[in-house]
Formats: sequence, C-alpha cells, structure tokens
Amino acid sequence: MATESRILAAPLDGTSARLYAEVTGLLARFNAALRPQDAANEDHPVLGPDTAEAEAALRIALVAMSEAQRRIERQEARIRELESLSVTDELTGLLNRRGFDMHLGKALAQARRGERHGAVMMIDLDRFKPINDTYGHAAGDGFLQAVAGVLLSDVRECDVVARLGGDEFAVLMTDLDPASCGSRARALTDRLNDHVVDWHGTLLPISASVGFVEYGADDTASEILERADKLMYLQKNARRSPDSLPN
Repeated sequence: MATESRILAAPLDGTSARLYAEVTGLLARFNAALRPQDAANEDHPVLGPDTAEAEAALRIALVAMSEAQRRIERQEARIRELESLSVTDELTGLLNRRGFDMHLGKALAQARRGERHGAVMMIDLDRFKPINDTYGHAAGDGFLQAVAGVLLSDVRECDVVARLGGDEFAVLMTDLDPASCGSRARALTDRLNDHVVDWHGTLLPISASVGFVEYGADDTASEILERADKLMYLQKNARRSPDSLPN
C-alpha cells in the first residue's frame, strides 16, 4: 500500500528563474565571442585571441549551467520533501488527515466520472488511554505504530491508510464492487482486533471500533465521513461493557 504522498513538482521559484537568467547571459557572451576568424588557410585556421575568449566563455557557461542545474534539483527535492511532510503523519508514516482528504476527494471525482465504487472505514481504538497512563507514552507510540503496520499489511496497493489524529485511523478502499466492500471491511476489522502488540514482554491486545460505508458517484466527502463516524461510535457503544476502562 502506498502511503507515500505522490506530490506534483512545484514550478520554479524566483531564485531558480534568476539562475537560468544568469546562465543565459553567459551563453550570450559565448555566442558574441564566436566570430569568424581571418586565416591565410581556411583548412588550418589561426587560433586568435577571440577564439581563446570564446573557449573560456564556453567553459564558464558549462560550469555555471551544471551548478545551476544541481541547485535547482536540490530546491525541487526540498520542495517535494516539505510537501510530503505536510500530508504525512510523523509518528506512523501514514497519511495525515489532510492527505486522506485529498485522496478521498480524488476517489470521489473518479467515481463521478466512471461510476466507480469503494468504501471508507473509520477506526477508533478502544481503551487506548490506559496504555499511555500505565506504560508511558513510548508504549502508546509503539502501539499506534503497530496498528499502522497491521492496517498496511492487510490492504491493497491502491488503498489508502491514514492516521487522522490521536488514536483514530481511516482506510479508503477504492475500485471495489458493492458486494466486496462489506466483506473486505469485516476481514480488516477482524484482523485488527485479533492482533496483540508485544511491548517488552507485556501483551497488549488491539481493540478497535470500526464504522464503514460504501461510496458511489452521488456521495460527498462530508456525508461519507459523517456516516462512517456515526457507525463507528455506534459500534463503540455496543462494545463497551460496564467494567470497561474509560477511553
């Protein structure tokens, strides 16, 4: 499953444009230096001062062009890195809410163009707060990373997994026929709730409440997320027993 952020390269900024202008000026100087040479024998032209100046200008231009290209590539790589960070959850490496919303918007646009279907799962961990309180935040972070790993290991390459914040996750399953949406969502829910995290010898079972909804060409992002969220909390309330620890 690709959680990578797939960001389009940004246009050149003012610094990059200025570098290209500098190189263009050097190349113009080189062209001006190239003037026909008078020679007694055209087959053996005399190497004059203008030719030497032209060769020097060419070398300077090539060096400047190479350096400008390297600087522009470094800038573009940095831009892509920053854009990737803006849609990535630092702890788990999954998409964050912004990244998930972007992918959901694209999936709905595709659904409207081609009558495609899919499903969205909202996942909220049960009894996560006691893990932090009892074993510390390092254990809580490790637990969240383990949840991310389980989700990533059980989805397709085209699916999208995100950590929306805190102990809340989401999965976007694209290009699914309606008959497959429910079975895939139930399989992923079972897989998640069957997993146990080993934290330095202490076994911490994952317990998660999940709400999933199918989407099609007529749905909007806000409606889908609202329905999935409501179903998730209905399941959480149904799973909660009187002696459960507070979430």
